[in-house]
Amino acid sequence: MKNEFLSRGMEERSETIKDMTPYEDLYGKEELKEEALQLIVFRLAREWYGVEITKVKEIIKTGKITYLPSSPEFIVGIVNLRGNILSVTDLKTIFSLPYEESTEKTRIIVIKSGVLETGLLVDEVVESIEVPVSKIEPVLLSIPEEEGIYIEGQCKVDNKLVALISVEKVLEKKA
Repeated sequence: MKNEFLSRGMEERSETIKDMTPYEDLYGKEELKEEALQLIVFRLAREWYGVEITKVKEIIKTGKITYLPSSPEFIVGIVNLRGNILSVTDLKTIFSLPYEESTEKTRIIVIKSGVLETGLLVDEVVESIEVPVSKIEPVLLSIPEEEGIYIEGQCKVDNKLVALISVEKVLEKKA
């Protein structure tokens, strides 16, 4: 009778253990989430670029861009943004991409780092995405050095290679 009582107790305990899932969290800990970057993805010519959303102040439609004499060739001009004068940087000039006429999709992405800000003239703002930091790769070695300094890394999104713009480097060039 003693053996029967012991074996019945063992069977009950083994069933209880079987019912537990192997991944059950006994201490109520949450899984650590991988760090991710939020990016605004945009198009220049036929290439895809991204900029960290934390560096983006706003995205505006292109209005009248006033030419600024004696400005560097990568500065398209200036715009009046609610009473503030904002320079507009043409990334196509920096990356040696072909010129295209403005369309309905052309936008200015206003970026800011510290006290410096500028507008990036882009052909089209495509989307806002979240990319895990582990998916960001180093810059391709095939990119010319003078252009590569403006790129922090790259990632693949929906079969598109997206180059991540270094806002600080763009603003340093402007300054």
